Amino acid sequence: MFHPRHYTTCLLLLLFLLVLSDFSMSQSQFPWAAKKKRMKEKVRNMFYHAYDNYMTYAFPHDELKPISKTFTNSLSELGNLKLEHLPQDYNGSALTLIESLSSLVIMGNNTEFERAVLWLSENLTFDVDARINLFECNIRVLGGLVSAHLLLSDSSKKLLQGTYNNQLLVLAEDLGKRFLPAFNTPTGLPYAWINLKYGVMENETTETSTSGCGSLILEMGALSKMTGDPIYESVALRALRKLWSMQSSLKLFGTTLDVATGQWIEYSSGIGAGVDSFYEYLLKAHILFGKEDFWKMFHSAYVAAQKYFRHGAWYHEADMRTGRATYWQLTSLQAFWPGLQASSWTSNFT
Repeated sequence: MFHPRHYTTCLLLLLFLLVLSDFSMSQSQFPWAAKKKRMKEKVRNMFYHAYDNYMTYAFPHDELKPISKTFTNSLSELGNLKLEHLPQDYNGSALTLIESLSSLVIMGNNTEFERAVLWLSENLTFDVDARINLFECNIRVLGGLVSAHLLLSDSSKKLLQGTYNNQLLVLAEDLGKRFLPAFNTPTGLPYAWINLKYGVMENETTETSTSGCGSLILEMGALSKMTGDPIYESVALRALRKLWSMQSSLKLFGTTLDVATGQWIEYSSGIGAGVDSFYEYLLKAHILFGKEDFWKMFHSAYVAAQKYFRHGAWYHEADMRTGRATYWQLTSLQAFWPGLQASSWTSNFT
């Protein structure tokens, strides 16, 4: 017969083992905790090295040239490989500052964040004669403004000492309205280039990329949710659905297309340049907006990509019509793929 005194002994032994186990785990995790702290500080130092030098040598222009310690007004240069139709009187839109807003919050630097918000509120204007790439301006400028506004809208964070009157949202909506003429095409697929002041220019190219018209739904959709105006989400969604209808029988997409005719120009594609963010935005749209259609689109496109682009641990390009490999090359813009895979697994099980 098991004596009650034995119960006490067993419970004490169990308690001792639990305490010992917890202590051992704490000890084993200590080196990782120290390394994590060092890595955290390294990232912080790298961020401020870049940010402080931008503010010293380049602000309020777009980007810093670190070697010469000068600046470039690069918004019209992004995506513009031939550097065509560059503006004469464009003096920058503080592009790096806009892209740094959410990072300042992550770093816990609310003082600098507030200073940046106030400066942008008082000085930033999009009424400039500058031809810009819709995709680049959307992900960098509209995305930066929308993200910062969302952070500011969270009253629990109290990021500003003063009052926030939706100044960044006003700027974001002004920019969004300037995007709209790009979508006035027979197909609903947007022009790749638009002048912020004058709209689509005469004889503008009708060639764009899969990323260029399939990676707009996050920022434009969020803008509609925040302003209550459905037009931004509507045009981005129309473009995405038109692009989706252009997939091949293998459920693959090309790299470049004509927005006027809706015909493919380049049939070879992969998970890199010209297509990469198309996959990313399908998944993130599902996560952000919670719509099952986005998940179904992502899953279908992902399965096809894995089937036709993957070769062992690597990815090549293939012809969207036949699935045959075209270009065997590894590029830096493919590096997002493992993160996308991890995010898709997480979102599917939460």
